Amino acid sequence: MMTTLPHCPSVWRSAGLFSCLMIIGELAVSAPLGESSESLSAPMASRNLSPIYANLGIPAMNSAFALEQGTWTADWTLHWASHSVLEQNNDLTLAFDGETRRQDFRIQLGLGKGVVASLNVPYISHSGGNLDGLIDDWHAFWGMPDGPRAVQPEDRLRFTYSAPSGFDMQSNRSGLGDVELALQLQVAASEHWALAVFGQYKFATGESRDFTGSGEAGASLGARWSRGYCGFSQLSCHLQAGISEVGDSAFDENSETLTPFVGLSLAWQLGDSLAILGQIDAHDVIYASDVLAENGTPVWGTLGLRWRPAERWSFEAQFIEDLAVGSAPDVTFRFSLAHAF
Repeated sequence: MMTTLPHCPSVWRSAGLFSCLMIIGELAVSAPLGESSESLSAPMASRNLSPIYANLGIPAMNSAFALEQGTWTADWTLHWASHSVLEQNNDLTLAFDGETRRQDFRIQLGLGKGVVASLNVPYISHSGGNLDGLIDDWHAFWGMPDGPRAVQPEDRLRFTYSAPSGFDMQSNRSGLGDVELALQLQVAASEHWALAVFGQYKFATGESRDFTGSGEAGASLGARWSRGYCGFSQLSCHLQAGISEVGDSAFDENSETLTPFVGLSLAWQLGDSLAILGQIDAHDVIYASDVLAENGTPVWGTLGLRWRPAERWSFEAQFIEDLAVGSAPDVTFRFSLAHAF
């Protein structure tokens, strides 16, 4: 019999943070800097850091608009996730308790004729962390249940799956993740919209036993569509869809090796230097095991701000919620700093 502990509804956990973001936006928009550009309203490279999905190589969202030839950008991104999952299915147990910090160092280069190349190098660390107290206080402030956190020790690291092919990681781990190399070709465009196709290859440079990699190389193909004016001059929208070949799973021999993925991103420019961003990403379940697949299709939502304090510089702050509860970390904070050359 499947048992799942109560979990805090994502929509209520998000309400207070959304209010804070709107207040920050009203304060920052009073002094716009620089000129409007596609980079201010581009999608967020938001990732699902669930230990069983984080290293599959599902492509992060990106804009369909191409960089000009010789133009390149460099960005650093931190995803800081807090895990709280406890599932039981007959004699099998799946538990994720702890924190993951993923730093991505990415370079994108415009090669001309609508072609953009990108290289992403991640560094991943897992630990007990120190967010549990903050999240417990947040839940208490809003009168929300703690879900599995109520029975899991504070600031402990434990990734456990009790199947014969499972895992039990209880000590800190860190290392180089799976490096990603991608090419994108803009196939059609006008003044306000663009359509592109892309391919990505993931190298098996991480370690599956440390949850810094999947242990398998992977490849993805997909398409992206971006529009600068979606009904309102301040609103931009982006779509992404494709399929990923993720290789064999290290802990479920009957898992699928192909998974489709989709994403929708919206950006509302509050001024010449600030935008509020909302995004939903999803991909299919790959696991055959009931306990691994219990939480269904991974769906996560991202909400936050992008601020351009000076020409060619941008800073982002967002939070990510598991819209399908348990299919992504309980909460993830995302920060990014980018510079265009």
